[in-house]
Amino acid sequence: MIFLPVSEVFPDIDSNFETFKDLLLGLSLNDALFWYARFNLIISSPDDDHRTKQQFVLNQLFTTDEIERVNEFARKHGGVQGISIFFRGQLQELLLWIILYCNNLPGDGKTFENSEIRRKFAKAALIASEIWSKRVFENRFSLEGGIDIAREKSLGSIRKSIEAALQTPNLAKSLGRGWAFFTKYFPRHYTSFEEEFQQATQLTLEEYYICVTSIRINFMNPKIGSGIFNVHNLVSSPTFGSIFDKYLNLESQTSENLRESLSRKIVETEQYPHDADFDLLALRERPIFVVEDGRAIILDPVFYSEKASVGPLFLLPEKKREKVFADFGRAFEDYTCDILKRMFPDISSAVNKRLSCNIVGTIQKGQEVEIDACLNDITEIVIFETKTSLIREDKILTDDFEKYLDHLREKYVRAQKGSKGIGQLASTVDLLASKKWLGDNQEFSNVKRIYPVLIVYDRLLSAPVYGHFFASEFVRLLEPDSISKIGDCYKGELRIALPIIITVDDLENLETSIEHFAFRGLLADYSKTHPERLESLHNFIAFSPYKQKMYHNKNIASAALDIIEKSENILFPESQSSE
Repeated sequence: MIFLPVSEVFPDIDSNFETFKDLLLGLSLNDALFWYARFNLIISSPDDDHRTKQQFVLNQLFTTDEIERVNEFARKHGGVQGISIFFRGQLQELLLWIILYCNNLPGDGKTFENSEIRRKFAKAALIASEIWSKRVFENRFSLEGGIDIAREKSLGSIRKSIEAALQTPNLAKSLGRGWAFFTKYFPRHYTSFEEEFQQATQLTLEEYYICVTSIRINFMNPKIGSGIFNVHNLVSSPTFGSIFDKYLNLESQTSENLRESLSRKIVETEQYPHDADFDLLALRERPIFVVEDGRAIILDPVFYSEKASVGPLFLLPEKKREKVFADFGRAFEDYTCDILKRMFPDISSAVNKRLSCNIVGTIQKGQEVEIDACLNDITEIVIFETKTSLIREDKILTDDFEKYLDHLREKYVRAQKGSKGIGQLASTVDLLASKKWLGDNQEFSNVKRIYPVLIVYDRLLSAPVYGHFFASEFVRLLEPDSISKIGDCYKGELRIALPIIITVDDLENLETSIEHFAFRGLLADYSKTHPERLESLHNFIAFSPYKQKMYHNKNIASAALDIIEKSENILFPESQSSE
């Protein structure tokens, strides 16, 4: 994607940091935050195409002559589909500097009625895209050291690039998963969940989800409103006002709160301070922006939607955070195993089932081997491991790219306490190849081909090149006898595919879609097409005939419908969901 330089629209402007600061100082803080949030809501919306969203923002900020300059730039670079004038990462960058430099000016609330103020915002946004680009890319795509080093150096930038273009997840998917997960799966392992959640929030889980869902339905659809709502109206509701008041105390913040909580390390020079260390945790924790007169808006719709999936985890006591995330991982394993069981139902009375979950076996010396799930087709098997590890923001873009690689290894390959994810897959395959263990009932004695699969919660691991990194780690640990050009490796009598990363989003889609094609056929086609794993399974599906065979998950939609109906009937009985 090509970014639009500010000089292409405003040729007389000096694109430097001092100019950027001067533009920001001319903006009123609260108004700038509201307009940022409105544009972020539009740009992040999955409902309109790229051109429509870009055109809407252009019409709000630029004159006719300036829009023509934008169009001329687009024509020179292959059309508007190939350029980004506004994007989520740029707007987040702008937000952070707005919070740092802007103050409320006279007339706040109406300052953006002035076209010159809007043009200042536009200029600042275009410069912000340059700042974002310098901070994220720098020299991380340099070929110095060879292609393998270049790929490793680029991983952090690739992740941030994908994150910068994320769209708001489908309501039914994020809500249905979260509601099912916290009412059914998580309490199995964290038995005091409901009690501790209510103590911490003064809300029941259902009340919390009703609040999240109501805002998501009514104030996050750019086609039916600006996204601005008034909290005074919500807390005065005779049926649910007190509940909403408690919820907003948990999830909202003022510009003063933002300024206090957003930590940064900034070295200002004549160049852009692209070494600024920004912490977006404050936006994730409290994504609702509110001002004194009651006006409110969602600062980041992607972060807010994540609240529906995992928000309750972060509202539990911080002193129990280690147990919370350990139990989250166990519950996620149960959740994914149930999806796999619905994909591959047990219709046989045989002792050795086609799909087995939570396999615990004993090796000759009494050691145990654990497999989260295995699809056994006698001569070909698929081994599944699941992981919920979260990547730390401060580890992604570092001066030493090896620190990020070590962080990925710690989370998904091998940690001090033993193997994880990719490491577990390599260990299991090694046991089968050496025949030190073939299943307690010898159920793997006829295996000739293995597909190792890592199911992850982090959807950004579907970014390009990550599969290649994990495949390299797998090969390093497995030490195969040989590797073929088509991406398979061999050890003993086994032919082993390089590991395949499947995000929970893709697994949920596959649950319903698998009726239209063979799962192992999909894995085989992906392996042949992308033997080096430079592209993810997610991207392979998106650009192959499999895309036409993918359908939304019926079970998740059903789980979401329950809480959606409660939200509409209790809080806004006159409104109907348009999603």
